[in-house]
Amino acid sequence: MRPSAVLLDANLRAFEARVHPNGLIRIISEHSGDHPLNYPHTISDMQLLRLRRMVHYAGARSPYYREMFARLGIRPRDIRTLDDYHRLPFTGAHDLNDWQRFIAVPEELLSAVFTTSGTTGEPKRLYYTAHELNALHNIGALGLRLRLHGRLRALIALPDGLWIGSNEASAIVERAGGLALPVGIADPAVIVGQMRRFEPNVVITSPSFMVIMTHEAQRQRFHTELQAILVSGEMLLDEQKELFLDYWHAPTYNSYGTTEIGGGQTLALPNSDCLYLNGLQLYTEIIDPATGLPAEEGELVYTPLVREAMPLLRYRSGDLAKWCKHGNWLPFGSIILDGRDDDLILAADMNLYAHILADAAGRAAGASGRVAITVDKVNLVDRLRLCVEGDGVREEDVRSQLYAAYPELKLGVGSANLLLEIETDVQLGEQLKAAKLTDMRRSGKSGGQHAGALVPPAARQ
Repeated sequence: MRPSAVLLDANLRAFEARVHPNGLIRIISEHSGDHPLNYPHTISDMQLLRLRRMVHYAGARSPYYREMFARLGIRPRDIRTLDDYHRLPFTGAHDLNDWQRFIAVPEELLSAVFTTSGTTGEPKRLYYTAHELNALHNIGALGLRLRLHGRLRALIALPDGLWIGSNEASAIVERAGGLALPVGIADPAVIVGQMRRFEPNVVITSPSFMVIMTHEAQRQRFHTELQAILVSGEMLLDEQKELFLDYWHAPTYNSYGTTEIGGGQTLALPNSDCLYLNGLQLYTEIIDPATGLPAEEGELVYTPLVREAMPLLRYRSGDLAKWCKHGNWLPFGSIILDGRDDDLILAADMNLYAHILADAAGRAAGASGRVAITVDKVNLVDRLRLCVEGDGVREEDVRSQLYAAYPELKLGVGSANLLLEIETDVQLGEQLKAAKLTDMRRSGKSGGQHAGALVPPAARQ
């Protein structure tokens, strides 16, 4: 192990433990000279050091991984190289149904729990200790300050509750020395009113809801110049970036993360489609979903390198991506997202499974159980269209069943963050599966108008 990697790991651990990390933010953000972050081999060596430490920790503390190693007949100390590590089996989302078996600390050390949407029954839950949250927030504050300097007043329009996004964003803004304004997903008119009142220079939200806020601001003829717009939770279209730049005079930075890996774990830079991974706290693989072997394009697999409460080794995310070649100074791997390998729909700040939507719609009186689902955009807002086969099916019955399966759907429709259209009594011909999903957003064939629906710059007052 190179001494530079050991030194970087030691400095990083001290940084992650700090409550006020501003000093090291300045040091690490200076990316010239002989700083160890300039050398990719230092990062890879440090990752291997942290990976081996995490394997030992999980094997000793987590009942799930302790049983896994015993079943395989290997010892954690036998994992010394990346080739050794890549021979370990994957952890899947279904494994987290038995979340108790992953807990690696006493209950009194569990400081936060976050849940995921998009599944029937009990949602996945992920616990965190105060120490690991502190580490994640410090690195998040570093990433934020790499893009934004000076005054930081961030309006955070993300779903609240036990979802990790709003909680993490608020903590990171505060850790970076800024003022967090978590307003949730509410009436867009109210949120624009909050913008008038508190004059944020940064907005953190989803692409869809930023479109809704922009339309509402245009309706109220309210305009202010933002320094940046930070979005996450769903795909970001070029048309949306152009819209935000035109109306708010602000660049838009995309982000990606999951509850399982600790929220947003990427950094976007100007004029780049690449998302740069947090290689300091995350080891990332891309595999062929069919073979499980390394690939240039395929499914993202993660191992969080700073994890105490619920360690995860080789966690299959279900998200598809490809490695991105870049010439920027950051010494981390980067990716371009490319959808999902299942029927998960990411729309309007929600995770919706097509088979669950079809099952819910099929409970309506007269429905055959077959549903054709189309996702596209109208005026850059996500639209979910369901064609429900059957005889005498009532639209209101279908809508009621959908809201029962996904209560957040009603909130999304009510806030104008999602357009939901239901067509009943259709014939779906030779459709074999209960749910047929077509995502027009990936093909760029979404319908409706785009940025032209807004007031042109010359007309703004």
